[in-house]
Amino acid sequence: MNKNLPAAITMVRELLAGDGDVATTIGHALDGAGLLVDPERTFGAVLRRTPQGWAPVAPATQPAPPEPTELEQQASDWDAACQRAAQLVEAIRSTYAAEPDFVGVRADRDTVVISLQITDLSRWAGWMSTLGIVEHQLTGLDYVVCGRTTIGDVPVSVLAYDVPEVQAVAQAKARRPYRHAGLIYDLAVGHKDITGDTWYFHGDYSAEGMPLLSQDGRPERCTLAAVVDLLGPILPVREPVAAAQGGERG
Repeated sequence: MNKNLPAAITMVRELLAGDGDVATTIGHALDGAGLLVDPERTFGAVLRRTPQGWAPVAPATQPAPPEPTELEQQASDWDAACQRAAQLVEAIRSTYAAEPDFVGVRADRDTVVISLQITDLSRWAGWMSTLGIVEHQLTGLDYVVCGRTTIGDVPVSVLAYDVPEVQAVAQAKARRPYRHAGLIYDLAVGHKDITGDTWYFHGDYSAEGMPLLSQDGRPERCTLAAVVDLLGPILPVREPVAAAQGGERG
């Protein structure tokens, strides 16, 4: 039982005989005696005056907040996802704004969209490697390709303008063009990886039809896909491979 209840009953009984607004009088009297709990008051130790002096009043128990509904939780998650996208936009802008291909970046609700202007396929290969883009495809516009990736837990779309035209130029210039993951590789020249080693194609293919590359003077061979995935982007060097023979594949 509430230990304040006997005192409250006594006070109410005494004040019932009064005149005027008896209810208001009783309410203020109970509050002044510290017998009412104020929900707006800070929870914790509270002192009240008693005939024996000041005594602490037991703090009221703050009710636990209600569990959010499924709809409320979904709304909260959506707001958080949009906030993460907005934060990523600022990080990307500060990191890549000085790059010559960089056009802009924006948040599209919970997704980030990066726009690039590509004038050389080696630059696009570098962006694909940096951002973790595995493949890209044409959009509704025939002069834009879109690559998709995820940075952190934020989905990112990368719009690369003029890549189809640059691909066509590279295809026309290559002596032995081979297309892999949306990029054109000229098998007639060596390709330097990120460690500085150069890989050459000498006319052999894997059972799946993937070109096999080797470093000059070494017998080990790796598929073009493996070299790109592990050591890419790989960039062409000017010296043609004298031993390369055969027509285009891929």
